[in-house]
This record gives sequence, C-alpha cells and structure tokens, in this order.
Amino acid sequence: MGYLVLALVAGLAAVERKGFLQAMLSRPIALAPSIGWALGDLEGGLLVAAPLELLWLGAVNLGAALPVHEALGTAAIAGGAVLAGRALGGGVAPEVATLAVVLCAPVALLGRKADRLVEIWNERLAARAEAELAHHHPRTAVRSNLYGLVLPFAIAAVLAPLGAALAAAVVPAVLRAVPQAAGPLRVGFFAFAALACASGAKALRARTALALFFAGLGAALVVALVAVLARGGPA
Repeated sequence: MGYLVLALVAGLAAVERKGFLQAMLSRPIALAPSIGWALGDLEGGLLVAAPLELLWLGAVNLGAALPVHEALGTAAIAGGAVLAGRALGGGVAPEVATLAVVLCAPVALLGRKADRLVEIWNERLAARAEAELAHHHPRTAVRSNLYGLVLPFAIAAVLAPLGAALAAAVVPAVLRAVPQAAGPLRVGFFAFAALACASGAKALRARTALALFFAGLGAALVVALVAVLARGGPA
C-alpha cells in the first residue's frame, strides 16, 4: 500500500512541477514532508527535506532548461528512507537517510533524461492540438493538452517507488550486516547537509560559495573514508 501512495504523490508532484499549477508544491522542502506524512512518518520527511532543498536549490525549470528532476529524486529518497526505517523497526535515523540519498539520488538524473522524452512527446501533442483547432475541434485540442500530463505522471509513479524499493531492501541489509557503519553514516548525514548548504550558497551566487562548496565536499569525502575504514574493521 505504501508504494501505491508513493506512486500517486510522486506522479502528482511531477505534474505540478512543470505541467499544471506550478505552486512550488513539488519542491523538496514541501514534497519530502508530504511524502513522510502520507507514509506515516512526517518527522522522517522533515529530516531530509531541508538538505535536499538546498542541494537542488538551483534546479529550476526556466525556459528550455532541463535540470535534474528534483521532485522525482526527493520522492524516491524520502519514500525510501521512510520505508527503510520502518523495515528496521524505527523511524528515519540519519544513517538511514544517508544511505537513502546515496541509493536514490541518481533517480533525479534519470528524471532529467525522461524529461527530454516528455518534451518530444508534448511537441507532437501540441502539433496535434493545433491541427484540431484548425479543423474547429476545440474539445479534441483540449484533450490533447490533458494527454500531455499523462507521461510525466506515469514516469514518476514508476521510478519513485522503484528507487524507494531499492532503498527499503538495501539500507536495512547494510545496517544489519555492518552495524559499526551506523556511526560514520550518521556523521555522514551532517556532512551531506554541509555539502547541501554549500550547494545552496552556490546556487544563490554567494561570494563564499566556492570555499563553502569545497569545504563541504571535503567533509563528505572524509566521512565517506571513515565509513569505509569502519566497514573494513573488526565487527
């Protein structure tokens, strides 16, 4: 049932993001808590909302730009974190969130490629609508416009639950197999938050953005190294 709810919310967010309304409800700061609430863990959604918003602050649909699909990535990460935390018998802990980000963030890149296919599809629908209007068929033209919302919804409704399912399966398995990795991964979440802050500063073109970005990146790399060493250490 949780995956069906996630599919519905992710699909609606993908439509709202670019095709209808565009009230910023698909932004991570709003979408992640919504998904957490829909899946029964509002706090888990809130935990990942702020860093994801900062990470993808520059991902804005302007003109012909094709940024990463921040709504799709957020849906997969937030959904995966909540479902993984539930599988572990608790809520979304920082270590769970860290692994969910690592596993599900690439879904946002897949979403960008899917956006290109959607644009090609919508160009054909627009041409069809113009032809129908030329033949005085306004109702058919309106339906063509509505058809343009179907593909973004379907893509998000499929990819978000798939990404979340991957996280829900892998995250508990990793933390149960390597419990000593929880500590470094917990610190890693704060390193990720620092990197997200730097990314947000870069998107805002702050003067210190470059220094903050590399400082956050360095902290994230150090934590990742510690996590690898901890995993290779004694149980």
